[in-house]
Amino acid sequence: MKKILGILVVLLSLAVVIGCASKPATKAGVNPPAPTVKVYPPQIIEHQGTAFGKDYPKWMDAALEGPKAVEKLADFANQYIVVVQEDGADLDGVKLAASKLDAQTTISALISTRVKDTFAGAQVGDKDKIETYMERAVKSVSESTFSGFTDESDWWVKLQTFTSDGKADKQLYRVIQIWGIDKDSLKQQIAAILKGAAAAEPKTEDKQKAIDLVQQSFFDGF
Repeated sequence: MKKILGILVVLLSLAVVIGCASKPATKAGVNPPAPTVKVYPPQIIEHQGTAFGKDYPKWMDAALEGPKAVEKLADFANQYIVVVQEDGADLDGVKLAASKLDAQTTISALISTRVKDTFAGAQVGDKDKIETYMERAVKSVSESTFSGFTDESDWWVKLQTFTSDGKADKQLYRVIQIWGIDKDSLKQQIAAILKGAAAAEPKTEDKQKAIDLVQQSFFDGF
């Protein structure tokens, strides 16, 4: 009897050891993958064309891709485009915020970003020589108000949002506006800013050559 019990104990011990060995080892310091979180996107209740059986404008898909995609459309040829989006509970308030409160700030910020990107891609030789000039120019653009922008088109949708567990949450309006300006007009305004930034730079012959070069090539592809 004792012999049988001893054999059972050995077999059980082996089973425990084998069971432990079969479990995949986890690396020290490596966290297990986070559980997948289900996302509940907003649902459209109505939009600007609902009452008239009208579909979205052609520029909507392009606007979701970005301003450069809108600029490729025939309706916005030779224009520099800025896309403004605003959310809120009141439709009139959202429209006002987008057109009066948000537009100029967004316009200056986006143009500043494109100016910075254009500087980064410009072929000007030793960029260290004009680093302060480029920084001053980008800062001046971000603080400027550009004249000539007009609200070319807009569209609104009313959305139902949801909580993380799928329950109905808030209803809100989303307004998307397309602002445009003639590219030649914008170039003239930016050129004046670049010139002003250059005037504030301590001059050396090499630095002046670099500044002249970046101003000459700046609008290629802008």
